[in-house]
Amino acid sequence: MYDAFLGRILDFFRNIHTLAAGLFFYLFGRILPKSEKNLAYAFIGKHGLSSYPFPASLSYEELPVEVKRDPETKLPYVLHQGKLLFFPRQFSEDKVRTEYIRLLIEQDPQSPHRYIPAYDELENRTLLDVGAAEGIFALDTIELVSQVYLFEYEEFWQEALLETFKPWKEKVNIVRKYVSDRTEGMHVSLDDFLEDKPGEKLFVKMDIEGAERKALNGARNTLKSASDIYLSVCGYHCKGDPEYITNLVAAYDFTYEFAPGYLFWNRRLSKAVIRCYKS
Repeated sequence: MYDAFLGRILDFFRNIHTLAAGLFFYLFGRILPKSEKNLAYAFIGKHGLSSYPFPASLSYEELPVEVKRDPETKLPYVLHQGKLLFFPRQFSEDKVRTEYIRLLIEQDPQSPHRYIPAYDELENRTLLDVGAAEGIFALDTIELVSQVYLFEYEEFWQEALLETFKPWKEKVNIVRKYVSDRTEGMHVSLDDFLEDKPGEKLFVKMDIEGAERKALNGARNTLKSASDIYLSVCGYHCKGDPEYITNLVAAYDFTYEFAPGYLFWNRRLSKAVIRCYKS
């Protein structure tokens, strides 16, 4: 009942202000400033609520995705850019298809959630993928990077990650820890993790559902001392994150920029990814 009827009604009323703004900007967009936020509202006014209100996202709606299961492991997978991308065994084919399309939209060149403009910027770098989940970002850059650390604590991702990165096991390490501001139990700080590792040519991607502040606070020594380091940090999970994150990295002489466009998340339009550089 909720999925088929009640949920849609509640969703409509919870987001009625955004829908009304979207309709306004769609109808009067020709005489209003063409700002990124106004264009995102106009997209919603024309196409309805969408987490990714940018034109290229529409091209994925009818994308054919073939989901198969490995005959030995029984894990579902898709063929992604010529590589096998595995998902947890409990995922149905429909769920895999939905998740995979979402991942493609997130990293579309026009997406506000894209971690980096061009993947070749990761060439010969060490990738710290904090919040790896299925690992698609690392898989997209696996031939470019020199070393990969996949930080993912959740049990249901472990088996899929091992299968996906089996061909590159010599340069991929799965770290089953939450990245935080301390090192104890299931948590590890990046400062402690990198203590005995080179601090140069790092690329740190953080997408950890609101724990970005703690993770960055646990990396202050790294941010201060590392040379030639890139950060790509999600800044939309909690209110105040963009200001907190940009102030923190600026204190360590990073330059930064927001990925173009807006993400619709938690009933508001937000900048999604903050790209930070220190070289």
